[in-house]
Amino acid sequence: MQFYYEIPASFWSLFRSVNRDVYIEALLAVNDEYQYNNYFLSREACLQILSDLCARTGCGLKREEEETDEEAQETAPGRILNRLLKFGWLRRVEDYSTMTANIVIPDYASVMIEAFERLASEPEEDTQVYIQNVYATLFSFKNDARMNLSMLRTALVNTRKLNRALQDMLHNMDRFFGRLLEKRNYGELLREHLKGYVEEVVERKYHILKTSDNFYIYKTDIRRWLQEMREDTAWVERVRKKQRTRN
Repeated sequence: MQFYYEIPASFWSLFRSVNRDVYIEALLAVNDEYQYNNYFLSREACLQILSDLCARTGCGLKREEEETDEEAQETAPGRILNRLLKFGWLRRVEDYSTMTANIVIPDYASVMIEAFERLASEPEEDTQVYIQNVYATLFSFKNDARMNLSMLRTALVNTRKLNRALQDMLHNMDRFFGRLLEKRNYGELLREHLKGYVEEVVERKYHILKTSDNFYIYKTDIRRWLQEMREDTAWVERVRKKQRTRN
């Protein structure tokens, strides 16, 4: 398979490392600060971010198999940063005009870090964003004279993302009920139900179904608009004519 990005072979070593969880948490911390900077982070800033992370979590950094004695003697933030640079999750860029070293997150690593963030966060906020994006885009497409077909493609992309988020919600529900079936007595079953079901399923997974701005409020309007647009032949013809003039 030909990838668009040139991913170094060492990139996948992170997943085999004994410190995998530490490195992923470090990447999330660096990326969180990276988003507020235009182009890069200084090496000193990265070390400070990692130092703060280690102070909060303790890190628990283990020695890598191929790590030398000299490398193992470094501070935990320095070891983490050097390892992420070696793996290719971060890249060092020298600024010879100021004689400083800066750290950037390569494009291919950014994609993976975004996936880590999604796995570590609750999905209900995303579902609200997706359904609201579909709602707003279709409303504009139907009523704004400046509309174009690219808006429909935007709505389609958000619809697919929403569908995936709902699939994840159902998967989490199946996993919860699977845990219930593993319980051996009624006491364990009730504890899991009261704690797990209420906290994980009702309060989190069903959030988009039970709030005042829930999914079905948007769904009704969206379906109505789509039907109205399909049945309005004059409007459809105007859209086609406008698209032809653009092409």
